[in-house]
Amino acid sequence: MSKPLFPPKAQRTVDGAAPDAKSPAKDPAKCSFNFKVPDDPVAIIDMVRPMIVDGGGGVSGASNNITFSIPTTVGRFEGVCTVVEATLVNISVLEKPEIVSCKVIRDQLTKYITQAVVMYRDQTRAAQAANGETVDG
Repeated sequence: MSKPLFPPKAQRTVDGAAPDAKSPAKDPAKCSFNFKVPDDPVAIIDMVRPMIVDGGGGVSGASNNITFSIPTTVGRFEGVCTVVEATLVNISVLEKPEIVSCKVIRDQLTKYITQAVVMYRDQTRAAQAANGETVDG
């Protein structure tokens, strides 16, 4: 028996990766979002913390750099939230169920942040009114 002229090609998966390589199709996609926060981002993040915990999730770390875990019906998504600028927060999702889209995650995070901004503004207005300051809006 003679040797073939060319060595056999390495086996490849549908996405072109070698079977031993980490396949993007099997690795949950990662998401990253920047949220402009019109008020104090650290205070807003502090108001989001109990919302996540009340929903069965977990939050740890300092207010300007926290890690979080939020449950869904098909598994948890986890990530980090970092204050980037005075009115900008970056949220990076590091792990998520494969079938949960980044849009679904963004929508849930937007709900939390929007609710926290409303709560923050209500508390600020109440404090201003209590101090006899003029309340705008």
